[in-house]
Amino acid sequence: SAFKISIFIAILIFSGIVMKEYSSQIGLFKTFDVHIRGNQFVTTSLIQKKIIPYINQSFLTLNLNDVQKNISSIDFIKTAQISQVLPNILIIQIIENHPIALITFENTNYLMDENDILLPADGTSISFFPVPIVTISNEINNIIEITGVVSGVFKYLLNDYDRFYDNLSEIIIAKEKWTFYSDNKTQIFTKSNNLFNQLNVLKNFEKTVYPNRLLKDYSYIDLRIGDQIVVKEKYRKG
Repeated sequence: SAFKISIFIAILIFSGIVMKEYSSQIGLFKTFDVHIRGNQFVTTSLIQKKIIPYINQSFLTLNLNDVQKNISSIDFIKTAQISQVLPNILIIQIIENHPIALITFENTNYLMDENDILLPADGTSISFFPVPIVTISNEINNIIEITGVVSGVFKYLLNDYDRFYDNLSEIIIAKEKWTFYSDNKTQIFTKSNNLFNQLNVLKNFEKTVYPNRLLKDYSYIDLRIGDQIVVKEKYRKG
């Protein structure tokens, strides 16, 4: 009956309260084991330092939101999913940022992730994340605006032209021209305006010449003249 069910629920709640109070009195869960998973770039020792303020707290009264916020404040950690396993195990699942480009502007480096977040870049992070380099000319003044354009281009490449992204080494951005360099040193010249149209033309061109030609077979590909494509093949004079 509904009455018996209500009594049963009340007993469970009361038992939980009694157990929690008893556990606090006898010191149960005063210490706990921490299992950290998912981190690849961020060191485990750095994450452990963020947990030190909580390590002596009662396991049952641990504020998981506070722990999560403290860990997520570390650069390159997007978020942390935290769960408790009785009697005394804290599981921390780390989700890191995923850089898609290295941006260089005014002799400063930033790693940009898929959510347009700019992260500090030093020798360690640059070596760990082998992403295309984007060099922005000093003649461009609005770093925020150009970063937004860069983000849009990379999202397009990752979603619709991943083959080009996978072979992309560097982009040099000037005021009116973007020059793309592939891993095979092919140069692709584009205008700053209508970038997506030009990249679509390049994608269709690549499909047209395949399998007789690949982009790496060209010394340069110029997309700046309307819908025309001017190319120069490698290993040929003239």
